[in-house]
Amino acid sequence: MPEVTRVTEGRGRGGGKARVFVDGQFWAEVDAAMLADHGLYEGAVLSEEQLRVAREAGERGLAMSQALNLLGYRARSTGEVRQRLRRRRYAEETVEAVVSRLRELGYLDDEEFARSAAREKARKYGPRRVYADLRSTGMDEDTARDAVEKEFAGRSESDDAFSAAARRYNTGEGSVALARRVYGFLMRRGYSAEVCAEVARGYRGNPDGAQASEAGE
Repeated sequence: MPEVTRVTEGRGRGGGKARVFVDGQFWAEVDAAMLADHGLYEGAVLSEEQLRVAREAGERGLAMSQALNLLGYRARSTGEVRQRLRRRRYAEETVEAVVSRLRELGYLDDEEFARSAAREKARKYGPRRVYADLRSTGMDEDTARDAVEKEFAGRSESDDAFSAAARRYNTGEGSVALARRVYGFLMRRGYSAEVCAEVARGYRGNPDGAQASEAGE
């Protein structure tokens, strides 16, 4: 059976925690107050089930405190909280237990988070960029797409893109080079290629007109 080979309790800012090593390998960081209750001392030989129970008991409070600390800075998606807790090497069972409890308490609400984030980002970016940013937080496709569609409903992507370009490139003279810069700028902002080309065409300074798609070549 696995043997607890080393237990290192924290000091200073890390006080109250203990790093436990089993069979010479780091096993978990747990609440130091529960070490004795679960027989986690050097030389102890425990079954896999005993270790599982001990880890769940020892990690839960620490992981919850870590999650609440993260949420104290700003709202986060469930995916972000999961990612941060996994980085701290908490067991998957611990991570899911904490996430579930935070949902019950109302601290995690992906739909509300997506709506709020989409509303904020839509002030600056186009729908594709907003969607990509939401997905980067671990948001699922349906929730991210629904938030973006609702936020941009009734708005003209072309009008938004024209306004964004006018704020950035307030110039009376056009050129092919400027049109290309406008096109790239709007693409990075998350507008569709068609809309980007449409707006960029107005910056070419070519009275004869040109294919809108040329601006993005």
